[in-house]
Amino acid sequence: MRPATASAPDSEPVRPRGPFYRLSPSRQRRTMELLAAGAAVQLAFFLRFERRMTRTGGPGIIAFELAGEDGSAAILQRWGESGRAAARSSLRLDFVFPATYAPLQALGCLAAARGLAGTRHPALAGAAPALAWAQLAAAGFDYVENVALLVALDHDGRGARLARRAALTKFVLLAPGWAYMATAAVVGRRSAR
Repeated sequence: MRPATASAPDSEPVRPRGPFYRLSPSRQRRTMELLAAGAAVQLAFFLRFERRMTRTGGPGIIAFELAGEDGSAAILQRWGESGRAAARSSLRLDFVFPATYAPLQALGCLAAARGLAGTRHPALAGAAPALAWAQLAAAGFDYVENVALLVALDHDGRGARLARRAALTKFVLLAPGWAYMATAAVVGRRSAR
């Protein structure tokens, strides 16, 4: 007689967990609402600083982020003291902004996944954890960019090369999250028909 063998229970494959997985969907939604309100207030201040920079005849802060060393010197010259002061204020505020937009977008990716799970494209929901983590990682590059840009402001563009690399990396991490949330919105609308 053979001994009885316990069969291993069928187990679901381990799925990667996104950030905030311990928060219930309703708690995630409430957190998103608070973060969105905070981001809106911050964006209003950013807009004021942006206007002060462009009134000098120079570009706004994103052009400065991406200018690199050669372009940043020309921007700094164009801005003069007024534009530099506005850029400095914008960059100081930008030390708070990543702590707002990164979790907001990470939670947005997770919410998009919940919406996709009930559509004809549920497999797309599996991308959410990695994309949510990427949104948070982008914040780290935003901090590197901010420090490098503050150095560039005070040292005639030195540090701008690092700022450009950090900014490009930040945008490379953020863009798939934006595309994912937009895709989920389109797929969700089509599925609702």
